[in-house]
Amino acid sequence: MGEKIVSKSDFAAACNVTPSCVANWISRGKIKTDALVGEGRSAKINVEIAIRQLQESLDPSQRFGLNGISTRLDLIEPPAPEPARQAPRAAAASPAPPQSIEPAAQSVEDQIKREKLRQAQLATARAEEQDRLSRGVYINAVAAREEMARIPRRIVDAFDGAIPEFAAAIAAKWQIPARDATHLLRAEFRRARSRVSQEFAALAAGDPEFIEDDLGGDDKTADDLGRKN
Repeated sequence: MGEKIVSKSDFAAACNVTPSCVANWISRGKIKTDALVGEGRSAKINVEIAIRQLQESLDPSQRFGLNGISTRLDLIEPPAPEPARQAPRAAAASPAPPQSIEPAAQSVEDQIKREKLRQAQLATARAEEQDRLSRGVYINAVAAREEMARIPRRIVDAFDGAIPEFAAAIAAKWQIPARDATHLLRAEFRRARSRVSQEFAALAAGDPEFIEDDLGGDDKTADDLGRKN
């Protein structure tokens, strides 16, 4: 197979980079003169020599970093195997065993790029979660659960503390002893509190511990969710 000579723009397209990137490689000596055919702006590039030089000269952070994930430097095909020598005629009668064709193994460069891409996607997901947390879309579940438990307790304590006032008003209205009215109100209040507590406990038991986050990329805040519900 003859050498593959292409223009700088065609070489850039094959490597999935911009022509200015190829010009930068040449000016910095990443692609050396022995890979160039001709001189000046019209010089062409020997693909095989240039690719091998880039594989050796480019810094790994440039090749495998996030900015270099799309760069292709695997354009060189492995050399074709030598043709099998003709077997002696005496052995021609015995058929050769079938050879299994294995799929081409992924190059180390492809594996590193995929891993870098996966790490970048994880970092982006964490940044999005942190952004939602700072905007109030997410809240601390433990703190919210404790606060939700304190609110009804404060309401109950407030009503319980006001029972003597209610009893005094009833006693004055109906001309009954305030002590009897207080005792009756406290008994009824405890009975109602027990019933309501059991009802809310049953409702809470039916709620899932975790819910699916379906916000996606929507820019919703906690206030938006509250208005929706």
